[in-house]
Amino acid sequence: MKKRISDLGIFLLLLLTFLIWSNSFIAIKVLLAKLTAYDLLRLRFVPVAAICIALVLAFHRREAWRILKAHPVRVALGGFLMVISYNIMLNSGMRYVQPNAASLLIALNPLITLLLAVRFLGEPFTRRRLLGTVVTFAGLAVVVLLGRVGGGGDVWIPLAKVPYALLVLGGPLSWATATVIVKPALENHSPLVFNFVTTAAGSLPLLFLVDRPFLAKALSLGPLEWTAAAFLSIFCTIIAYSLWNVAVKHWRASNVSLFVYLNPPLTALFTWLFFGIGVTIWFIAGGAVMLAGILIATMERT
Repeated sequence: MKKRISDLGIFLLLLLTFLIWSNSFIAIKVLLAKLTAYDLLRLRFVPVAAICIALVLAFHRREAWRILKAHPVRVALGGFLMVISYNIMLNSGMRYVQPNAASLLIALNPLITLLLAVRFLGEPFTRRRLLGTVVTFAGLAVVVLLGRVGGGGDVWIPLAKVPYALLVLGGPLSWATATVIVKPALENHSPLVFNFVTTAAGSLPLLFLVDRPFLAKALSLGPLEWTAAAFLSIFCTIIAYSLWNVAVKHWRASNVSLFVYLNPPLTALFTWLFFGIGVTIWFIAGGAVMLAGILIATMERT
């Protein structure tokens, strides 16, 4: 009989995951000052491909083969959506969208995931979940309207930047779709190995797209940019996505996705700590309401 991780354990694991992921928007913004969205995609995922392939070959060949044999389509689609689609859209949009605002746009992921999970995974839309979702969206509205989410303190994304905001919105659509696609496959496989396999599958094509101009640009980066790149590759991808898969394996996909709402307040906190870009008390209040909504929706048995 498989040992089940406690609900408290999953809750704490997701908090750790989003402590990591909330800083990814800051790291991306640092790197986009010197790289294109395509260059950033290669810089982040070429090392990830090499590391994941090495880990699979060294320690997880049998489990990886079972995953590939049983779920080739889910692996291919999950890898493409989470590596190529999600990141190229997010990176392209974030050239002109501030980290805090981008994290708010990504926070639409739970709603998209919930709708897809109810439709394709048969997950129930209970009264508690409805209440939790409404409360969380109320907190999100407070953050957006009163929380000073832009780098310059502006509440709204300028009209000229709306096309880039729409690109960022393609990120949560890709993420939610990938989560619903891989959820059934995680029931009988290691979430850790599944992450290695899908991430390697999505990243592998990028190994063949490394050229001299890209290498020259990468070698010209300073210590700050390399630190940001290492953080994105190792912590945000190899570690955090593995933790995410563990949570998706043990909880409903729509409940796990609610924790995406932690990104805006956490990103704002770290943006303030690192760059001194302030937020108002309303941002903190809205973040607290968001967390309350998450608790309401996830307190039911998963």
